[in-house]
Amino acid sequence: MNAKQKILGVLLISLVVLNSGCVYLRLLQVKRQLRDFNNNFILSDEGGLTLIFKNPVLLENDIVWLMKDKPIDTQQSENGELWKYQLEKKYAEAKREEGDFDIPVSMFFQNDKLVKVIFPERFLKDLSIPLLKRMLSSMGKADIDKLNRQAESRFEGNNASEIPKKKYVLNVLGVPYENKTKEGVTDFSYIYSLKKDDNHSNYNEFELKIGFSFENTEDRLEMAEFNLNGLRFSLNFSVDDKNTKM
Repeated sequence: MNAKQKILGVLLISLVVLNSGCVYLRLLQVKRQLRDFNNNFILSDEGGLTLIFKNPVLLENDIVWLMKDKPIDTQQSENGELWKYQLEKKYAEAKREEGDFDIPVSMFFQNDKLVKVIFPERFLKDLSIPLLKRMLSSMGKADIDKLNRQAESRFEGNNASEIPKKKYVLNVLGVPYENKTKEGVTDFSYIYSLKKDDNHSNYNEFELKIGFSFENTEDRLEMAEFNLNGLRFSLNFSVDDKNTKM
């Protein structure tokens, strides 16, 4: 490799790092917005579980970077552009359940900024909008470890009875990729890839891993963990007198 090639390589790497850094800064801005949820977001059950950004900051290119690809479908309108992704559920062996547990995700953009995300209606089963707001608000108070690209937060709820249970996860996501029980705790793990079509047939590295830990006495959720292409986030639901509001 000659000197010109080395310089070009360094420049390309620098551009990638700078671009990724801008994405992280905007993600941190969204995290800060979650702390003041009502002034920055609207959460509704219109057409599914819908999150509306009052003060949008994420760009179209940020989403392509996060998802490792462009959407499989786009629809133009006078108001903006609708993107559609499909997260395909993976199984450790052959599919062993009835029904479709893939996760379609719709995103609406205006002026290059993400203003709305829509998840399937089944996500609302057994969970109320106020509870979901508290969960998202709790994520806004996460402790960030920039070096390891991870965030940790604790759910700030009203009482232990509102914490999701194992049956909710099974109803919404179906059977887990892996199911382990030990020392009074059951762990579920789910893995998703990105659906491709004829125009998106190239391999990409997208992978979403979700883990849940339940205490076995009441099947109550203790920990939820998400790993999106190496960006990790955990939400602690464990209960004691200090972290629940009675």
